[in-house]
Amino acid sequence: MRVTLLTPLAALVGLVGVIVVWMRVRSARRAREVCAALGLVPAAPSRLVLDLVPVGVLSLVLALAAAQPVVSRLAEKTGRGNAEVIVVLDITRSMDARRAPTEPSRLDRARAMAKELRVALPEVRVGVSSVTDRVLPHLFPTLGENAFAAVVDRAIGIERPPPDRRTRRATALLALGDLGRLAFYRSSTARRIAVVLTDGETVPVDLATLRQRLTDGRVATLWVHVWRPDEALFRLDGEQDTSYKPDPTSSTAIRRSAGAVGGLLFVEGESAELAETVRRLVGGGPTEVQGRELKSLQLAPPLAAIAFVPLLFLLYRRNR
Repeated sequence: MRVTLLTPLAALVGLVGVIVVWMRVRSARRAREVCAALGLVPAAPSRLVLDLVPVGVLSLVLALAAAQPVVSRLAEKTGRGNAEVIVVLDITRSMDARRAPTEPSRLDRARAMAKELRVALPEVRVGVSSVTDRVLPHLFPTLGENAFAAVVDRAIGIERPPPDRRTRRATALLALGDLGRLAFYRSSTARRIAVVLTDGETVPVDLATLRQRLTDGRVATLWVHVWRPDEALFRLDGEQDTSYKPDPTSSTAIRRSAGAVGGLLFVEGESAELAETVRRLVGGGPTEVQGRELKSLQLAPPLAAIAFVPLLFLLYRRNR
């Protein structure tokens, strides 16, 4: 186990408490001198203690919280060895469509569903790929949840990389056949599953060829239609790009593709149903240790909450 301070210099905020304690001690000393000169009874020492201890605790806790301590450790990852899932995200230009410039895009919503699926499958190796007119691997199937989230958030983006051809529609679902032909899965993996998140605005597909390639590769597919009819593309200035119109036939196209390869079709909002179906396809089986992953816990939020205890005590004493 290791403790790391993300912002150690911020702990200097605790010096404010040191100054307050010093000023309170000087004030108490001066009060005792005045009482001695006037023949009065000074305040009990316990009163000073009750004032200083909460201030000291408050300063210490706030200093630690400001330093942002993080406790990290390497934990063994145990998972299934006979099943792998690859989440395929459509990154063509139409996936940037949204209802308004400030609304989440289709790709944003697809990212969210992908991460929800990853969380729901803690014992299954899950990878990330993108599709335009070709399928590219970004993360081979792994048990690492941190790696998965980092790749989905930072490596997946609209046309990153761009398609080889520049046409109005760049999504070519036939490219998904490469999942069965190339080494996207380990050769020893018995249960291979691909979850495709796309808006379905695709070029015509040779479904017979796609079905054959996926069948040869023993890849089962699940399809998620991420699309709304009232979405548009927007330029950087916030103005609508009138050259793009949502394709009303996209639902038919994706339904035909899913049906041709024996896949199941889902829509947005069916994350729980999608995860349950993947678990059913993965089935049961033995688990084994497959490496280690860094687990971390940020202590700043609970420390900040603890700081309210001495603060409330000080307010209580002040109002008495």
